Amino acid sequence: MTRTTRVEPVSEDQEDAIMGLAWRVIDVTDPDAPQEISRHNLEPEAIEAARLYEAEPSNEPGSDPDDTQDDDASQEGVGKRDE
Repeated sequence: MTRTTRVEPVSEDQEDAIMGLAWRVIDVTDPDAPQEISRHNLEPEAIEAARLYEAEPSNEPGSDPDDTQDDDASQEGVGKRDE
C-alpha cells in the first residue's frame, strides 16, 4: 500500500496574532485515522521528511508493494513520453 502524507503548519493564537511554531507531517493513508509522524522547524524539512516517509515500504501484512514513482517536477524528462 502506498503511503500518503500531508504537511501542515502548527500555529498558536496569541492575542492579535497567529504565531507559526512548526510544521508537522501527517500520515493520511487512512483518511479516517490520520497520524502525526513528525514535526519540523522549517517547511522544506517537513516536505523532505514526508517524501522519505512515503518512499518507505509499508509493513502492513498482505499489502501490495509500494509505488516508487517520485513526481518531482524538477527532474528533467519526468512524466514525458517519447513518441
